[in-house]
Amino acid sequence: MSEKTDQVAKDGETYEYELFLTHEDGTGFIVDCREDIVKDGDVVSSEYAEGFIFDNYPEAEKKLKEIEDRLEKQNKKIFVTNEVKTLHNVLGRKIEPKEKPSLWTVDLNTVFKNILFECTEDELEQNIQEFVISELENLDWTYERADVNVSKTMIRS
Repeated sequence: MSEKTDQVAKDGETYEYELFLTHEDGTGFIVDCREDIVKDGDVVSSEYAEGFIFDNYPEAEKKLKEIEDRLEKQNKKIFVTNEVKTLHNVLGRKIEPKEKPSLWTVDLNTVFKNILFECTEDELEQNIQEFVISELENLDWTYERADVNVSKTMIRS
């Protein structure tokens, strides 16, 4: 792995690797690997080595273990932080997959109008756009999770 980076360890310096598994809402489960050059116990430089994003925890944990095993086979010094597991064990936080998109049915409460614009033909498009935007800003609407079977029928028709 060190041969892929721009970092070069000098005399008395060693490579160490930090592996992280974290979770961000809206992004998912993130596995990151950093390559550090250490001298006398202090990090001299740190560089991003590789990273992955997963929708579910088991896949992310598998990738974390895969990287850890690869570095161990290379006799590298590794520090692993599984923040997701720690938060689960310490705080009881659930390990939940990234929310998948759903179909939603949305009712827009609009009134269709016949509107007169007094303008030149060149100004007409701009006036229509401004009117529609102003109507949308004050739009009243409701939503609910869609019935997939009904929605597919509606989409096809």
